[in-house]
Amino acid sequence: MITGLKEKVGLTSVERSVRLSEVDMKDFAACIKSTVGNTSHSQISSAVIPTVFTVFRAGEFEIVAGMGIELKQILHAEQEYQIMAPLLPGEEIRFKTTLTNVMEKKGKGTKLAFLVLQTDFVRSSDSFCVATARSTMVYREVTP
Repeated sequence: MITGLKEKVGLTSVERSVRLSEVDMKDFAACIKSTVGNTSHSQISSAVIPTVFTVFRAGEFEIVAGMGIELKQILHAEQEYQIMAPLLPGEEIRFKTTLTNVMEKKGKGTKLAFLVLQTDFVRSSDSFCVATARSTMVYREVTP
């Protein structure tokens, strides 16, 4: 169907590291209108705002661009988080993304590929995987 995409399974982004401050996490909580963790009496963490891992999507975009796919050709379909331990402000997190699956389907007059990307978030201080994110994107092949 869509030539060559299945052969890209296993493609991995470069490893990155980030340290989110309490202000960064509170700003993210405010953006998603989370009130828990945004007050002075509750501790901010990924247990309070589990979607904070969304800010670590650079690896996904790196892989998509490396496959020659333009952002206008994809639709973000699904996001899933598995949290093994809370991310606390100030902790350095290393993360990289891997293309784990490509499923192809023929749509109405177009070809579609579902790209599944997994990002593992590892705490630098003890190499413990605090969370895993799985993102599914739908790629629509543009035909001339």
